[in-house]
Amino acid sequence: MKGYGAAVTGVAIMPLVFGMAVAQKLATRWAGHPRAVVGAGLALIGLGLLGASTAGAGTPYAVFVCWLLVISAGAGLSMPALTIGVVTSLPAHQAGLGSGLGTTARETGAALGVAVTGTVLSAHADLLHGLGPALRTVGVVVLAATALVITGYGRRPEGARGTARATHRIPADGERPAPLRRDAERLP
Repeated sequence: MKGYGAAVTGVAIMPLVFGMAVAQKLATRWAGHPRAVVGAGLALIGLGLLGASTAGAGTPYAVFVCWLLVISAGAGLSMPALTIGVVTSLPAHQAGLGSGLGTTARETGAALGVAVTGTVLSAHADLLHGLGPALRTVGVVVLAATALVITGYGRRPEGARGTARATHRIPADGERPAPLRRDAERLP
């Protein structure tokens, strides 16, 4: 949009790093309220995308930086809380699985975002005319996801706090080991 070269563009998007770093510090302080942290983060991402969709070639760089900071602050709030939520909902011996699932979900979301953006962009004559509608579309999708997070879509029933944990009793000398069983007790 601004006609920057690759190197200048790389420097121009550096505010993304700063917004994420500051927001992650806040996210750790509010870790006891994951739904609120994730909801706030997703809302910031969606609103930032909607705001960035209004930027054009004549938009001052400082205004664009503000929208980048809003988007990156949202990512900085939501990503750690989502990762911690996935990893801590599983038994310790499955933390690697949880981390892998979280990463897969994040990558799948990114791929879907690129696919939606590309689809909207392809319906327009050029990048300049298609970027605003593409960012608005993705922003609305993120805000819809925010509503689902805040309202608790897929909320677990009372008493179901995590996944079932495998239990195993250590056998006494000469005793045959019992097979692993799944407890009805759930982890936090």
